[in-house]
Amino acid sequence: MDLRAIAEEMQPRSMAARDWVFQVIRTAIIRGVLPGGMPLRQDEMSQALSVSHIPVREAFRQLESQGLVRIYPNKGAVVTKLTLDEMKNIMDTRIALELAAIRKAVSSGRMTQDIVDEATVICNEFKTEKDINKLEDLNLQFHLTLYKPAQNPVAEALIDQLHANIDRYVRPCYSEELTHDNTYEEHMQLLEACKSRDVELAYAILRTHLETTKVLLLNAQSKM
Repeated sequence: MDLRAIAEEMQPRSMAARDWVFQVIRTAIIRGVLPGGMPLRQDEMSQALSVSHIPVREAFRQLESQGLVRIYPNKGAVVTKLTLDEMKNIMDTRIALELAAIRKAVSSGRMTQDIVDEATVICNEFKTEKDINKLEDLNLQFHLTLYKPAQNPVAEALIDQLHANIDRYVRPCYSEELTHDNTYEEHMQLLEACKSRDVELAYAILRTHLETTKVLLLNAQSKM
């Protein structure tokens, strides 16, 4: 277990120790560095991140509240490992939330050119990026950018949490060039629908996009 690369990537540390440790471990789980079923020992985490046990313990509690870690009495923290049914339920919930968000965002009248431009920049980065971890980070940024006009931070936080739980299983799919290219094309179609303020078209494109991701994910996991 080596968190040092991720810890260095997230430097300089400009937040409270607990929040920084939380972000480092959360990122490691999402990227698969800390796989499902892996025990998380405070001593090892403290040593790897050069912090005391207190911020590590507090970070474990935060991670548990997000469903990424489970804390067992007399056993400690363990990275959660999702079943196929749990993945399906998370994707169904994520789809419902994101569809509601895009409908509200496009119909709100707040889908400004600035939002479209920001999403376009992210989409262009996605097209040329090859790193799997950066691709999924860009994917989330793209979606959340388009949901900003809905002005619902609660929904955004829940979507982010659901992404964190499922993305660790989705990321390997981006290693396939066809999946990457198809995702980019779907993003561009969604962006054009948002730009033209076509609520129903944006809704339909996003629904197909997310349902495709769900099928891709479940098919990949069922073979493992």
